[in-house]
Parts: sequence; C-alpha cells; structure tokens
Amino acid sequence: MTGVTLKDFSASYGGRAVLQGISGVFPSGALTFILGPNGSGKSTLLKALGGALPFRGEVKVGEHDLASVPARIRGRLVGVAGQAPSLNTPFTAGEIIAMGRLPHRKFPGGGDEGGKEALERAARAMELDGLLTRQASTLSGGERQRTLIAQVIAQDPKVFLLDEPSSALDPKHTLGLFRFLKRVAGEGRTVAAAVHDINLAAEFADWVWLLNDGDLHASGRAEEVLTAKILSKVYGVSFAPVSPAGGGRPLWRAV
Repeated sequence: MTGVTLKDFSASYGGRAVLQGISGVFPSGALTFILGPNGSGKSTLLKALGGALPFRGEVKVGEHDLASVPARIRGRLVGVAGQAPSLNTPFTAGEIIAMGRLPHRKFPGGGDEGGKEALERAARAMELDGLLTRQASTLSGGERQRTLIAQVIAQDPKVFLLDEPSSALDPKHTLGLFRFLKRVAGEGRTVAAAVHDINLAAEFADWVWLLNDGDLHASGRAEEVLTAKILSKVYGVSFAPVSPAGGGRPLWRAV
C-alpha cells in the first residue's frame, strides 16, 4: 500500500508563494478530492508533486522520498494528468497514450513487457478505442482530456494525481471517470483529484482536502470535512444540504 505523506510542504508558482508549510496525507486505497476556491493552490500542489514545480519540505510516497528518487522510478510511483492543453502536436491519440509507458521501457532497445495490454486497457477505460489513430489536434476538448487521463492509466503508477479531470467531460464520461477512479482506489492505489464540484466529492470521495489561502484548512473523511460550517467558512458563502433522492451523503447548494 503506497500512500502519500506531506510534511511542511511549500511550493511557489510564477514567483509567488502559493502553498506554505502544509502537512497531510493522501491515504492509500482511497479516492481523495482536493477542493478549494480559485487560487487556493490545488493545481500548484499537483504540479509540484508531479515534478513540474520545485517544492520545499518532505514528500513520502510509501517509503520513497520523492525529492531523491530517480526520474524513472518517480514515473513508476506517480502519474499526473494535468488540465487538457490544445495538443497541437503531430502525434496521434494512441501515441500520446503510449508515452505513459516510458518509465517501464527497457533501454537500450526500448522493450516494454506488458505494454500492449496496458495501452489497450487504458484506451478501453476512457472509451478511446475508435480514436487512437486520430491526430491529437483534431480531438475535442473532452477527447483530449480523456487521452491525457488514459496516458496516466497506461503508466500504471502507484499514485494517480488528476487536475480538474472532468472539466471538459460530459455527464456520461464524468460519471464513468469517477467510477473508474473509485475502482482504482479500491485496488489499493492512491488517487487524488483536484476539482471545483463539491457535489462530485460528496458522491465519490473517501477523503477530502480543503485548501484555502495556501493552507490546508481541513482534511479527513468526506463526511467530516463536507459540512455547512466548514464549506461556508472556506468559500465565503452559506451552504445548505440537499438530500439525494436515492439516499446517501447530502449534496450541497450555495445559498
């Protein structure tokens, strides 16, 4: 089981200190939702954990110190699906997904045992089977987003980190994505997704991080963090619970 532990973690973006001395965990076997207002540090956190930004402090992935592991090992430990760019490249969707296998390839020669099966599994999970030969620049926003998520699935890391993974997805693919992530977490992996939709967290989250002004304001089990008092304090607006028709945790409406 490979959870992620942060201790006194700080990161900056564009010369501005964004996250300052936060400590917390993403538990293994759990789907963690990272919530918070605009500018609270959600994307900066994931970029730093993925290696795109420097950080200070300690990050442990299981027993591995993330700051000191070689890049290839890091790629087997942590996979990050960022927000979907325009993808103006000559590569096809299938070739972009295949890039997720780089940490597993044997050099020299580039052999990748299990690579073909991993690529097929990733494409199937994101319903991309019929799009693999399409040039990435011709894909819709949602198709690009699913391609980048499939790349991380093919990478087969211990830890999945996703930045607003459903921002361009329709309701069908949003539901399919989070059901898939829930299954991945249920296999004992660590999954953390930064989102804006509090009600997605209410429906799917096992664990919640709530960021505000560069600080980890609250973290814990979803039912402990998603309360009217905590949400209202962080977002600066009142929230009222709404009971879902099928039962389960309350959803939340800003009032």
